[in-house]
Amino acid sequence: MSDVTRNRSPQGQVAYEDVDDLISTATRLMQKDAAPETLTTEDVKRIGQELDIPAEYIDRAMEVLEQRRREQEQAKLEAERARQARRERLRKGAWIAAGVAVVLGLSGLFVRNGLNSTLQEVTRQRAQVRNVMERREREQARYATATPGPERDAQLSGAENRVSVEQRRYDILATGYNASASSFPRSWVVRLSGLPTAVPLSTEVASW
Repeated sequence: MSDVTRNRSPQGQVAYEDVDDLISTATRLMQKDAAPETLTTEDVKRIGQELDIPAEYIDRAMEVLEQRRREQEQAKLEAERARQARRERLRKGAWIAAGVAVVLGLSGLFVRNGLNSTLQEVTRQRAQVRNVMERREREQARYATATPGPERDAQLSGAENRVSVEQRRYDILATGYNASASSFPRSWVVRLSGLPTAVPLSTEVASW
């Protein structure tokens, strides 16, 4: 017969070696379920009499105790209100932060689109300058061996003037882009979006 079989008790009976553990567990459960013991004011006064404490001091002590309990309850209520207020501020702060992020995102998008539009105008005007410069080169090649005269001078002068006019237009657009790209908060958008911080003026362009 195994040890497990020898130690097993019949149903409804408790083995001797388990009695101490059973009683200890039952005691803990009883203490856990027992209602807290309370005394009436008269009980406390009788105890005070046994300790030679006048009843008036018991009454005053009870008032102090009640005041302390009220203050503790008030402190708990105020702490809970403060926690709720903090949670509400955090929620509002989160909503405000989200709203600011949306506004900044939309503003950044509008700024970037505006800068992109200006940059495209600068690029188109640069191409126009290149076109009139190529035309000027063709005119110069055409009249390189021609006899000087009013027609030749007018053609060459006109080609030169067209280049000057288109370069001035380019410089106006480039200056406008550079001013916008360097101003706040556009400069911040420029850095984040990868747009050029500045474009060269006509006098700074090495090759059109």
